Amino acid sequence: MRWLAIPLFFLLPSSFAIAEADCSECHLEIQRHFATTAMAVAAQSGDFRKEWSEAKQNPECLSCHAPSGGAGIVCADCHGGGPHPYVRLKVPDVCARCHDAPGESTVRHHRASLAAKRNLNCLSCHVKSAEGTHAFIGATNAEFLSKAANLHLALRKENGRQVLLAAVRPRTGHAFPGGTTGRSVWLIVKGLGGDGAERWREVWRFGWYQRPDGAWEEATLAPDIGANLEVFEPGRNNALGVEAELVYRFRPGLLEEPDPRQVTISKAQMTLRQ
Repeated sequence: MRWLAIPLFFLLPSSFAIAEADCSECHLEIQRHFATTAMAVAAQSGDFRKEWSEAKQNPECLSCHAPSGGAGIVCADCHGGGPHPYVRLKVPDVCARCHDAPGESTVRHHRASLAAKRNLNCLSCHVKSAEGTHAFIGATNAEFLSKAANLHLALRKENGRQVLLAAVRPRTGHAFPGGTTGRSVWLIVKGLGGDGAERWREVWRFGWYQRPDGAWEEATLAPDIGANLEVFEPGRNNALGVEAELVYRFRPGLLEEPDPRQVTISKAQMTLRQ
């Protein structure tokens, strides 16, 4: 009896088509890395579930948060089905499918940024190590988030009055905050007396906000531009100093509502000249 030599590729599935569940057989490290990301559980996070509940569980939200009906994003959601090996994805085009969805403008802002003009893309900042890794990092990484923006204070006089300037400068290559409608950045500026007690407070919110009619509008900070906020007469109510804080919040709602995961990105202090 003679044995026939059969090439290995004839024993593989047709056109090398590999099911989603089988990706780990060849890409175990990639799948382990991706399992640690926020994308892998995009439909299960408490922040999303709260916002989704307030949106009356709109099924359109799941088209980005769980396209395949699982806990979050899976390989095929980005790479597609069909024959393997998959075509190399174009970044940021593939990211724009969800990160320019309603309530998102991240990629649109990136395309107009200085980062894009320097040929940087999403992966330039949002991967930890070598090309090909899927250990994506973003705002849910506190160390990464702490470098997202700078806050500066300055004083000037205008018509004999003191004016405090608070300048917020994003260091992101996209809209700030990025992400969905629930995320926000708050600038809190306080006037302090000599005893450290608060004499006045002014607050600004950046991000998407919902109008009374239910429609969403964008009030994010554009990359490379940021915002300059003015406080007139910062020495009012016998304030002798100013303290400012830039806070990033994940949970939708007002500043007074607890968000145990909020991160202070930047702080600044100034003594007021009389």
